[in-house]
Amino acid sequence: MRGFFHQLCLFCVFTIPVLAQKQPVLFPQPESIWYQSGILPLSKISIAVPSNAPKDIAFALNELKSIIQERYGQKAVGASSPAVATFQFSVKEKGHELPEVSETTPGSHREHYKLSITPQKIQIEAITSAGLYYAVQTIRQMITGSGKAAYIPCATIADQPKLAFRGVMMDFAHGGLPTVDEIKKQIDFLALWKTNQYYFYNEVSIELKGFPTVAYQSGYTQEQIKSIIAYGKERHMDVVPFLNLYGHLHELLRNEKYADLAIGQYGHELDPRKPGANVLLKDWIKQYTDLFSSPFIHVGFDETWETKRIADDKDGKINSEELWLQQLTFVQNELKKYGKTVLAWTDMNNYYPDIMKKLPKEVIPVIWEYKPDTVEINRYLNPVLKEKKPFFIQPAVSGWGHIYPDADYTYTNIGLCLKAGMKNHTLGFIHSVWTDAVEPFVRSSWLFMAYGCIGAWQGQVPDKTKFTEAYSAILYPEVADEMHKAFDYLSQSNVYLDKCLGKNTNGMPRGTIIESWSNPFLPYYLKNTNEHADDFRNARKMSEEAQGQLILALAKCNKKDSAFIKSLLVAARLMTYSATRYLWAKTICYRWDESMLQRKKNDFVVYDITHICHGLLIDVIDENGELKTAYQQAWLSENMPYRMNTILGRFDVEYALWQKLFLKVNDYRIQNKPEHVADQSFQALFKPDF
Repeated sequence: MRGFFHQLCLFCVFTIPVLAQKQPVLFPQPESIWYQSGILPLSKISIAVPSNAPKDIAFALNELKSIIQERYGQKAVGASSPAVATFQFSVKEKGHELPEVSETTPGSHREHYKLSITPQKIQIEAITSAGLYYAVQTIRQMITGSGKAAYIPCATIADQPKLAFRGVMMDFAHGGLPTVDEIKKQIDFLALWKTNQYYFYNEVSIELKGFPTVAYQSGYTQEQIKSIIAYGKERHMDVVPFLNLYGHLHELLRNEKYADLAIGQYGHELDPRKPGANVLLKDWIKQYTDLFSSPFIHVGFDETWETKRIADDKDGKINSEELWLQQLTFVQNELKKYGKTVLAWTDMNNYYPDIMKKLPKEVIPVIWEYKPDTVEINRYLNPVLKEKKPFFIQPAVSGWGHIYPDADYTYTNIGLCLKAGMKNHTLGFIHSVWTDAVEPFVRSSWLFMAYGCIGAWQGQVPDKTKFTEAYSAILYPEVADEMHKAFDYLSQSNVYLDKCLGKNTNGMPRGTIIESWSNPFLPYYLKNTNEHADDFRNARKMSEEAQGQLILALAKCNKKDSAFIKSLLVAARLMTYSATRYLWAKTICYRWDESMLQRKKNDFVVYDITHICHGLLIDVIDENGELKTAYQQAWLSENMPYRMNTILGRFDVEYALWQKLFLKVNDYRIQNKPEHVADQSFQALFKPDF
């Protein structure tokens, strides 16, 4: 009995101090972690960077020094040699900084690390420099407090990813084109969550030798791509080329010089029957493989509907399935010459049910499904499992059709895809970020990108109900409360907007954003606004609350985060504006009709609707003008100018609608006596139109 009480006392002595400390949130959650009593103040950490250290080792050590300086407020203490430093490490194998094809076979420990923190020192044991780098990322999150009070709780950690390949696919074909600096910020951000692949989705957004009009002032130079690849490698992130070598090539085929290579007139897909098509592809493949050092290449081959439509409707001699297989086989054989492992999407299995058994053996199928629906996921997964093929799985941020992504839709889609992938031993996880609607800022998707990347490392997604709070605490420690509230308000605003808009826009793309610029005075929309007035109001309330939190955050955030927060603020204002224009159109029509047609009395109609300072029409005109300027500033802080005018033009057309109405109503008032009562509805009399 005495022995039991002695053990109990010892347990209390060593565990109560640990329990009293607030344990840091770690994303991704390590495979195992054991907290012990005690802390290691940042002031006691000394680091030695040997002059002969390999670049990858030196980079990880300098990264830790930067982290300590940021949180401690002073430079990390230097040590004369690794032997006397309080930060010590060992790396067993040289090289292997990036994901390798050999890791498609289970059992890779390339990214494994062990981390021990005591009151006297930090000790890291890693297989490669990748493990060392990821241990440093874990230390980043373990730091508690700031300044002289900053410390790391003592703990022992053993960690490695559940999936060898964890990637994000960034769209560089449909929307704005992020600046190179912004791409590097994305890579830095993704590295925090231990992401190791960055898929560069390109249709014709990279300049190619011999094709001077391709990507001219609308893409990236080869030198820029090389700098991005090198930047990714430093952070153990492989920049993987993601090309389309069959479909999705309208930006090429709309040019007269290349139009005859298409299967349709100024279409979207190459015609494999034309020798010139593959002559072009051989040239492109050589250039892309010279440019991208990744052992992987994703060739798309999705949504080749045009070939099938022409075969079904116009030309019975075309066997669209055979053409698809013929072209994929050609592309695979060409890329094999350069030692590349090919990935391709499987969605055409929906049109060609037996295509999986005919897929070239070396091609790795990638299952993509963006709905939060297990049935839909299994529809593409089951044919791959039936053929016992190794595969990747690819969900997406639902941001291509909304001003701000649909949060629950995205969380659920990611969770279901990851669960299905883990259950069926997926090789890897690729997280899509599409920009089809052009307007939305990619920065609004960062939260959800992190969610998927974290899940891919730990093998299951975080608790979505608590995620924004924990994420904000890690990423924005100075303004964590404001940011997590802002994220939640933004997602709630989108929920209400989704109830009002997006009913008839499937494939345009899906979501609320197409209708956010529609004429709110059309009979359909006035009826819709009447039916959803409360939802529009709630959307405004939630986005206004988000604005308030973001404004508070801007006042005290780290300066490096201010541009990002301003982008979210513009998104919140756009959501408010989207709801406002519908409610104001409804209110203007009601106010006119109620006064003129029902009560036969011209009272305060002019004051309400066209007052030169505070009328309803002026409200929209003012906000449109201010929002256009803020939007342009946010766009240029993230993107190149390319396609910016596509969106700014929407503001101009929108401005004209409300300004024309203001002038029409004012002129009507001038041309009639003050007591004049109209006998027509607002819509009939003024015919609001762009």
